[in-house]
Formats: sequence, C-alpha cells, structure tokens
Amino acid sequence: MIQAALLFVAMLAPVVAQAYIPPSEFIMKGVAQKRSPLKSARVRGVVLGINNEGALTGAKFTEETLYDGQSGMIRSYALDEQNTELYRSERMINKEVAAKESAPLVSTVLFESKPQNMLVQFRRWGLPIKTEEELLRLSDEAERRSVEKTFFARQKLTAGLQVSWVLGEKAGNQLWVEKDTFLPVRILLSGSDKVDILVENYRVTREVPFPRIITVSLDQERVFREEIQEFTVNPAETADSRKGAQLGFTEAGNSADGDVRDLIRTYYKLVR
Repeated sequence: MIQAALLFVAMLAPVVAQAYIPPSEFIMKGVAQKRSPLKSARVRGVVLGINNEGALTGAKFTEETLYDGQSGMIRSYALDEQNTELYRSERMINKEVAAKESAPLVSTVLFESKPQNMLVQFRRWGLPIKTEEELLRLSDEAERRSVEKTFFARQKLTAGLQVSWVLGEKAGNQLWVEKDTFLPVRILLSGSDKVDILVENYRVTREVPFPRIITVSLDQERVFREEIQEFTVNPAETADSRKGAQLGFTEAGNSADGDVRDLIRTYYKLVR
C-alpha cells in the first residue's frame, strides 16, 4: 500500500503543470471499489428499440437479471408485456468466450467488485492495464509514464460536459471512467462492428451506484436504449424461480415479432 502511494506521488510530480492522469490500475481499482458492497443483485429494465434520432421503433421487451457474485453467474430473461418468458441467457461473468461479444465486458464493468477478475477481463479486451508491480519493474518515472495508455476525453451530455479518464488506445477499445466519481460512463469497441455503449443517470442503492440508462450504437447508428426500473442490492432471495426452460428462445419467443427477436439477440450479444 505504501509503495502504491509513493508510486502515485512520483508519477504526479513531473506533470504538475499538466492535467494529471493516475496509473491505469489505480483507476481500475477505483471502478471495482464502487461495487465492493455488491454480493448479488436483481435488475429489471425495459429495452426499447430506437433509431438514430432517438425515436422509438416499437420493438421492446422487459429484461430481468440475477447476478451472483460468489459464482460469477449472470442469469437473464427477456419477457413480453404479459411477463411471458421469450428468451433465457446464462453466462459466467469472467468466462472467456470464443465469440467476441461485448456482454462479458459490460457485465464486468457493471457488476464485478474484485480487481483481479476485472484485470483479466479488461486485458482480454485489449484495455492496457499496467499493474503496480509491472510499473515498479521499469527503470524510471519517464518509462512508467510512457507505457501507460490512459488519456483524458470529454463528451457533451444533457447534464453538461463530462470529463473522463480513458483506459485504452486512442484507435482501440476504450473504457471511459468519469474522473471525479470513478463511474464507468462509456465503452467503445473497435472490432468489425463499432460498438458505442453510453452508461448514464447513476443512482445509489445501498451504497452501490448503478446506471438507469444504457444506450447502444452500432457503427454510429443508435439501436436501443435500456431504462432500468429496479435495482436490488444483495436481495434476500437469489434463487432462479423460472425452472425448466432451456437457454435461448422459448416457444413464445420463437413466435414473437421478428423485430423483437432481433432486438433480443442484439441486446444479449452486446449488454447482458
């Protein structure tokens, strides 16, 4: 801990006249610390298809998610307006997947509280986190600063200008972390599909901040927005009450409108 403090001060000293950016591991641990009271969670929200102007397309569904921090399991269900199950998903928050779907990274950003687990997932996505141990092995402060890829960025939101530290290369995958709160506010992925996920309108429940609006764009075209209606921290009951259904679309889901099925597929690939 003392070494971390000395490293923090040492890296600050040569750049007093400039905007200071702390080490990437320090930022990552700040993100994880915000989740420290979270052992399990229940989330309910409505996912709305939107066009690039933000107007609703008419496709929508409700999603319910159970998160178990001990096992790392995320179970999620897509439901219609009558609460009929359309789709079921299960994934381990830190399991490596063959397909480059962004959902594991988004789940890590929103739910994970263990920095060591966060580090593994961030590095899978090319977010260049340098640990304190790695930095201390380098010869001097100039070399330590040169290997860090974190930079400042600003974005205009309805609430005003937001200033963030950005973990990642300028032309690569990025996680934007609001500098005064250590809250993740944006994920940019630069693969074959350009994914832009805005995470906004945080509210605190039992000391855990969680976003109430998540907006997703593909190739600079907005495709859906999720409005979180309920977020329960460490619920007394976390058992799966929907027994027996297989993963994927249910019979009702296969009979649902095509636009709704497409929205469900996109949501579970990118977010949950």
